[in-house]
Amino acid sequence: MSEVALKLAEAFELLNNSIALKRESGAKRLRKLGLPESGEILLAALKKEVKDKRTWSARYHIIAALGVVKYQPALPFLWELMRQEFDATMTYLGLGDAVLRLSILEEPLAQVWSKVLKTQNPMFIDGALRAIALLKLVPDDETIQSIIDVARQPEFVDCVRGYPGDKSGLRYWVAAASGGWKKSLTQVFLLECQLIKDTSLKHAVDQALKGKYIKWDY
Repeated sequence: MSEVALKLAEAFELLNNSIALKRESGAKRLRKLGLPESGEILLAALKKEVKDKRTWSARYHIIAALGVVKYQPALPFLWELMRQEFDATMTYLGLGDAVLRLSILEEPLAQVWSKVLKTQNPMFIDGALRAIALLKLVPDDETIQSIIDVARQPEFVDCVRGYPGDKSGLRYWVAAASGGWKKSLTQVFLLECQLIKDTSLKHAVDQALKGKYIKWDY
């Protein structure tokens, strides 16, 4: 058995473990491997995991892995989950990330962003923005302006908080995504972001103003 096959087998075994933390570990390993052949098993695992509301962290990491391994057959089920109510809003963050990653494999980014925006789910939108940042995508000018306009909307601030009193809202991932975007479209927004006292946001802005992307271990 090859080294990759062995790693896959070990991850699959963890994914089927009765302990949620082990399943989460298996999902993380499969996300790191990034192999499309793990998609079918990840989707099957997710369909089991969503039945237990207590194991939100394992659910989140399985969803994230599905996006990274580019398993498109999972897309309809992920959209179905987006329409359900989850107490753990991190679920929507993972869904937004995975849905965007899978959707751009078959549709232009502008169309995908339009669909994401129509959900009006702040955490789902934030997840999609994270995927745009981590994939270093460069949307068309109209989509960039739409993204910036959404990040400025104050109603999203209370729904997307990293800590009590966090004023960043959706701005962090937009700033992080904008390193490769036209400065004529982003500079005013980035200077606005500098007025918010948040260390992570400031770092993302500083990098974007230099035309660079933040480094993120995902």
